[in-house]
Amino acid sequence: MKQKIILLILFLISIFELGHSVYRPTPHDIIYDDKSFTITFSYDFPYYTRLIMYQNKTTPRSEMAPNYFNCSLIIDDTRHCVFHSDEPLSRLWGTVYNRVCVRDVLSPVEDCSYKISALSKFPLPYNLKYSKKPRTSGEDIVITGTYLRFMGGPNSLLNTVDEFTPFVVKGNFSDPSFDCNNITVTFPPGSGNFEMLYEESGIYPNYFSYESPKISNIVSDSLKQIITINGDNFFTDKDLILVSFDGINQTNLFISVNHTQIQVNDFNRVDPGPMSINITVNGVSIEENYIHCFPAIITSISSVSNHLGGIVTIKGEKLSPTLNPSLTPSITIGDKQCTLLKSTTTELECQLDPNEYGGKNLLIDVNFSGCNSKSPNGVSFTYNIPTLSSGSYSNGFVTLIGTNLGTNEESSIQLYGNGIKDTINIGQFNVSSDEKSLTFKLPLLRCRSFNINFTRSNISSNTLSISASLSINAINRPTVSNGTLNIEIYYIDCPVSSSSVPSITVYNSTSQCSIPSLQPSSGYYETTCPTPYGTGINKQFIFKLNSEPVSNEFSYEPPKVDNRTFSEGHINITFHGNNFGNSTSLIQVYLNGSDISSEILEIKDNQFTIKRLNSYENGQINITVDGINMESLFYLTLPPIIYGIINKDNKTLACRGLITVSGKNLLTSDDEFKVKVLVNNKNTTVFDQDEKILTVRAESNESPLFVSTFIGDDLGPNAILTHLQPIITVVQHIKNKKNDISTSVGGISFSDIFKANLAVKSENVSLSCNLQCSSSPNETLYDSNPKLSSNETDITNSTDCLSCHSNSYVDDTSGILYLQIGSTSFHYDVIIEKIELSSPPSASNGDEIKSSKLSGGAIAGITIGCVAAVGALVGCVVYFKLITRAKNSFK
Repeated sequence: MKQKIILLILFLISIFELGHSVYRPTPHDIIYDDKSFTITFSYDFPYYTRLIMYQNKTTPRSEMAPNYFNCSLIIDDTRHCVFHSDEPLSRLWGTVYNRVCVRDVLSPVEDCSYKISALSKFPLPYNLKYSKKPRTSGEDIVITGTYLRFMGGPNSLLNTVDEFTPFVVKGNFSDPSFDCNNITVTFPPGSGNFEMLYEESGIYPNYFSYESPKISNIVSDSLKQIITINGDNFFTDKDLILVSFDGINQTNLFISVNHTQIQVNDFNRVDPGPMSINITVNGVSIEENYIHCFPAIITSISSVSNHLGGIVTIKGEKLSPTLNPSLTPSITIGDKQCTLLKSTTTELECQLDPNEYGGKNLLIDVNFSGCNSKSPNGVSFTYNIPTLSSGSYSNGFVTLIGTNLGTNEESSIQLYGNGIKDTINIGQFNVSSDEKSLTFKLPLLRCRSFNINFTRSNISSNTLSISASLSINAINRPTVSNGTLNIEIYYIDCPVSSSSVPSITVYNSTSQCSIPSLQPSSGYYETTCPTPYGTGINKQFIFKLNSEPVSNEFSYEPPKVDNRTFSEGHINITFHGNNFGNSTSLIQVYLNGSDISSEILEIKDNQFTIKRLNSYENGQINITVDGINMESLFYLTLPPIIYGIINKDNKTLACRGLITVSGKNLLTSDDEFKVKVLVNNKNTTVFDQDEKILTVRAESNESPLFVSTFIGDDLGPNAILTHLQPIITVVQHIKNKKNDISTSVGGISFSDIFKANLAVKSENVSLSCNLQCSSSPNETLYDSNPKLSSNETDITNSTDCLSCHSNSYVDDTSGILYLQIGSTSFHYDVIIEKIELSSPPSASNGDEIKSSKLSGGAIAGITIGCVAAVGALVGCVVYFKLITRAKNSFK
């Protein structure tokens, strides 16, 4: 201010200064822009002719180009003096000591003694622009415009920031290339509004200010109740600073870092939302209030199933206002709105609708009036995060309680822990419709405690540990007496102590079991416990280990029959085996489905005896003891029963005759009870057999036949049989060929004691015979009493055959054949046929071989087959036609 007064005094003195040759000029006005300037005068008053610019108080500018004022233009009594220079206006600079040359209108003489500063009209800075306002910490500023240094400095700029220290203007003004319209001024540290005096006279000041305060960020420490304001242009004097929060001035503050940081103490903001901050530094206010958000702070968030949606719980700080209840947040999760349900300062709940797409790591925003929430731990929201809050075990099932447990298709359960060699996957479990509980059947585990790992859509829940109750399983059936029960133990306390001795209580009888041992085959612990004598199923027992009791049940072993024996005479049957008990009231015995328990005579645990009835048949024995059935039935084969030898009239054929035995179970293959028939103490050959009839062939032709039957080694019924009388049914014609006479005789019951000869006119020819017994004897032929007939009838090979021959030759064509079989004699008239062929005709060619008709009741017209026993005919079947009647006589 003092500088202004001094300049004004100097100006007034110059007005009255004497000694000028030209009267002081009085300009009317000055007209200027960035291209030129014009000063006007009264047309008859002195006016300017040129400028003399000084670079300091004593020295004019030597490098300045010539200049002048063209004042020839007079309009309405006003003279217009236009400034002209050989250099641009950007080089028009000087000091407060600049002078101007003037002249009178009537004289060409110039007077260059007038200072421009003493005159009232001169160009001021025009089109003034600043590159920016200076920061309070000070800095260089570029100032542009015209006439900036017309009358000031040039390298100093007066100001009111410090009246004794002008601003420094950088640059060499004497340099012809220096642009005086673009100067750089160094502003020292300062604050507030101030004036700059470009013309140094102080008459025309320019108003300017330091840059407004700026806030870059706010740091709030709620624990220390400190707000730290970071920014710029705060200067260094706290007494010049005014800080207000939401219009309330803050008094407890200080500048913690010059120019850039302010600290406000004792400030506590409990509510979320925006806060308006205003800072004024020495009268210069912030251009726009800074809005600082006190965000809701999210520390955790729950999850919901994308299938169901649901209530999301968000925890943190500043989640609800306390001073402004009407301030409610807008909550978004990802791009979905979550409807606020209720809130406190530390927890809020909102309803999220189902979202078929789900999502992971979604952003959460709890927004109060534009203030977004923040999460110091980077908390994000993910659908379907499963949580397990508790778990329990009961009756073989595990129940898990939690949230977002999903479905079988997207969730999985794994068990692991001590005693589990590999992780166990649970394939089936049931989830409630609200996905808050699930159950699954717990597989058998070795140890009591186990861990559950639950995963949904590749997101794992927290791990839950559960302990199951002791469980056991009887893995065998004890025998009725002296039995032991093997018990598998599950969910045992691991590791097992050698002092852990379990006990078992059955029928109020308690016994110690063996120390549980781990079985490599099953992977479980096992113990062996004695059981008392007993029978039946579902026998309750109590197993106790480490004072923990558990109930279970077992069944005794089923009855089992190993073999049977028969008493002498096969009257009683004794079954040998196990687990029959000792009570006839508890055992049922069935043969072929019929209950024969009433025939039990005596019983022990390992055998019982039953009376054999004739009505019994071979079949399955099934036994039930106290409700337990046999697992494998026992097939009972009964010994045969021989009723007797049933040959009619105790007769049989003489030639390998058949003996028929009647009985029951005759087909047994058991060597112990095999049926045998002996004739005259010689074995017989079985001809036919079924369960009730046994037919054998006696290998002896002796008579009588002493027949004995045996069942195993036991003697059965016996009989004495005699032979039936022989019957001849056919005599073949005598075949006479060179050195060979032969014939065949068929009949029934031929004996192996026989004699034959052929009587002709000239001689008796003795015949040698061979007996071929029937391969299928048929005694019914004996009783048929056939009548001779001219009809020819085929008969089977049930005929005995005598093949007779002699190495002789006769010329006769007829003769008598004499036969004696046993004690019976026969003779027949026979035809002797001379055979020229070398071999007999074949029956297959249809040739007939004629035979003699038989007399004395022989069968007429019957064709039988004999097996030849002579030469090449041995074993062949020969057919005869009966052509003669035979006569027989009995001795």
